[in-house]
Amino acid sequence: MTANATQEKKDITQEAECTSFDALGLNQEIMGAVEELGYTAPTPVQAGAIPQVLEGRDVLAAAQTGTGKTAAFLLPTMNNLAHGEKRRVRGRSLGCGPFLLVVTPTRELAQQIESVCRTVAKHTGHSSVTVVGGLGYGPQRNALKQGCDILIATPGRLIDLMEQGACSLDQVQVLVLDEADRMLDMGFLPAIRTIVGATPEQRQTLLFSATLDEGKVGSITDLVKTPARIEVAPVTSTADTVEQYALPVSLEAKNALLAQVLKKAGSERVIVFTRTKHRADACRRRLVKANITCAVIHGDRTQNQRERALRSFSAGEVDVLVATDVLARGIDIADVNYVVNFDVPEDPVDYIHRIGRTGRGGDVGWSLTFVTEQDFDEFNDIEALMGKTVDLYDAEGLELGENPVFIDPDRVPASKVPGKKAKKKRRKAREKKAASKQVQASSKASQDRSDEASEGTERPSRSSSAARGRSSGKRNQGAGRSQDKKQQAKPSRKNAVRSSDRKRSNGGNGKRRNSERSAEEVPAAFRPGVRSSGVRQMPKPGKRKRSQGAKNHRGRRNSQ
Repeated sequence: MTANATQEKKDITQEAECTSFDALGLNQEIMGAVEELGYTAPTPVQAGAIPQVLEGRDVLAAAQTGTGKTAAFLLPTMNNLAHGEKRRVRGRSLGCGPFLLVVTPTRELAQQIESVCRTVAKHTGHSSVTVVGGLGYGPQRNALKQGCDILIATPGRLIDLMEQGACSLDQVQVLVLDEADRMLDMGFLPAIRTIVGATPEQRQTLLFSATLDEGKVGSITDLVKTPARIEVAPVTSTADTVEQYALPVSLEAKNALLAQVLKKAGSERVIVFTRTKHRADACRRRLVKANITCAVIHGDRTQNQRERALRSFSAGEVDVLVATDVLARGIDIADVNYVVNFDVPEDPVDYIHRIGRTGRGGDVGWSLTFVTEQDFDEFNDIEALMGKTVDLYDAEGLELGENPVFIDPDRVPASKVPGKKAKKKRRKAREKKAASKQVQASSKASQDRSDEASEGTERPSRSSSAARGRSSGKRNQGAGRSQDKKQQAKPSRKNAVRSSDRKRSNGGNGKRRNSERSAEEVPAAFRPGVRSSGVRQMPKPGKRKRSQGAKNHRGRRNSQ
């Protein structure tokens, strides 16, 4: 950063600390919307960004979550935004616009921006359309055909509509990339490049993010031209209104611990964060069994399901909302008592966003993080990012398992967060250690089983062995006789003729002196294929066997 840029950022920060909405240069319509929204004083990011946007400059803004970034770009852009009229293209009357394009990573953020936008539009008269995934294409295509002044979209759905020819961005005057770092983490860089390439080169670009780290957003900072850089608070900072606690627990006791904590600390207005969608669903099932009402939000839920879950939680119909990190960014839910990190997030920045769901708007909240041996390193990274340690939670009355991980109360956080290579090396070492522990446990279990088997088999005495031998002999003899009886009772088809001859020649007693008998001695009546009269029986026409040279049903000749 140059000296001029540094001085400019300082001036913006000083201005942000000593201004009000009346002094920002907003028109009367926007001021009426500010009053309806209930804003009394601008936040630092709002006070720093609004004057720069009103001047038409590109902006790079970073602020921690919950600081009002949505109003920081909506209020000034809608202050200067034109109103569209119908236009004729190829003899057809089509709607115009959009003039303002807002791209955001998740559906929930898009709906939150839409809510603020509609409130402001009541006073300015602008029209807006929101296109997100999880909903049908038809209504969104029809809305775009009618035209709009403001378009709020997620990258994936916007690309789909552009490829279908349902959306044109050639009239965009202002482009807003909200939560840009999150979109890059989700792999939307190619989509962002495609969207930006479809907009005019002469436009105003506003890039809002939780961080302006070059490693996070360096790949898209070229989209802004000579921007005003606004960095009010570093991403490592957390709100002072949120108290943070950690609870060490064994892995096997972690699942049951969640319901215990909710019953101890209260289950009303709580958000539980997990790493994966499957764990979110599993947590919901366990809480329902514990008679705790809850809803779940993650990427596999449909848009209607996600909206219904948010409405139910906001209205107080359910006490607990279980979610993945899709809910961690920018979602403004009022009166959240506390947040539970069921899983420690892999990225320390996501921890900042998670606990930012509570303690918003000056309210007091707190957060609790479950720490196991598997995610202890990620927990240390979080403390290194914040530069401070987290207090230990009072575990009285809670079952933490046999071997909960040890957290030193006098620990000192690391000086810096390890890089990607160090994290990868650490993860491989942890997986190798876990595999060796599993091998040791399985070998120990097999050794225990063999020891139990050897202890149960004692050396027998002579008398007992002799008695056992006699009894086993009797059993073997009895088994042999019974087997002979079975064989005599059920002769095979090959010996059926011979057994009948034995019975006839010996008076039916089944005894015979000679063990073998030639086929010529078998009476003709008992030979296969011969009637009792001695005439050979011919096969029926319908059941005649195929000859070796005949073809089977597949058209192949039988094997010779």
